[in-house]
Amino acid sequence: MVLATAAFVGMSVCVKLLRQAGFSTAEVIFFRTGPGLLWLWYELRVRRQLELRPHRRDLVYLRSLFGVGAMATSFFAVQALSLVQHNVLSLLQPVFVALLAPLLLRERLHALVLLSLVMAGGGALLVIAPGAAVTAVPLVPALLGIASALLSALAHMMIRRTAASEHPEVVVFHFAVHATLFGLLWSISAGELGRLFALVSTATLLPLTGLAVLGVLGQLAMTRAYGHAPATLVAIVAYVGIPMSLVADLLLWDASAGLSSALGALLMVGAGVLLTRSPRAPQAAPAIPPLPALSVLPRAQPGQP
Repeated sequence: MVLATAAFVGMSVCVKLLRQAGFSTAEVIFFRTGPGLLWLWYELRVRRQLELRPHRRDLVYLRSLFGVGAMATSFFAVQALSLVQHNVLSLLQPVFVALLAPLLLRERLHALVLLSLVMAGGGALLVIAPGAAVTAVPLVPALLGIASALLSALAHMMIRRTAASEHPEVVVFHFAVHATLFGLLWSISAGELGRLFALVSTATLLPLTGLAVLGVLGQLAMTRAYGHAPATLVAIVAYVGIPMSLVADLLLWDASAGLSSALGALLMVGAGVLLTRSPRAPQAAPAIPPLPALSVLPRAQPGQP
């Protein structure tokens, strides 16, 4: 999950650069998943001879629905927010995971989760509105960022539920297919089909490549992670994205965090620590059918957390 978080922070950097270069949300979604489709298909169908039809189509399709919704709202919000604001809002997702896990996954809920929700919400407010300047926060992008966190939590719930019956790469493949079709149809309906590749240039080629590669890598690593541990514990690891985002903002956009933003980030980290301390019954990880690791990922060893 640390690998997945680093990949997603890098992907957010690429998305922000592409949005500043004039790419629409639909175009970014298309280039996020489209280029990796052939590679995923080759890995699964040709090299592994795996059946691409999922055993639980309902769960796989729900994962795609929630995931595409989270992606669309996130890519729209990142244009108006700083990278750390955007990623801090997305880190409300582990709290949503903890709140939803008892309902959807039957994982235990503890009172500390509610305290964590208050801390995470207060911390997020301090980061996106430093100095209590709430009126200066772009409201619609902030609300979309929160909606993206909720939709992402629902997508992660579906990933956890598919872990016992589906190969992780099959789930990622179907998500990529659905997201690519969504981005393409959205571009057509918005009259952007003619310019879909017009903005591709030497200046945008690097972030486009990073968008596709880091997106696939993050999805594969995250899907693997949810197959080995309870959803609440896996989601908490995403908090390492806070210092990563702060560094990216400082290096690329010269946007440093103030005292209130740093305090907000600490509150969110504290919320994550509380979530990990919530007592829960021992839970065995669902069995994932043995699968040779992709070249970009290490092989998961027996008993490895």
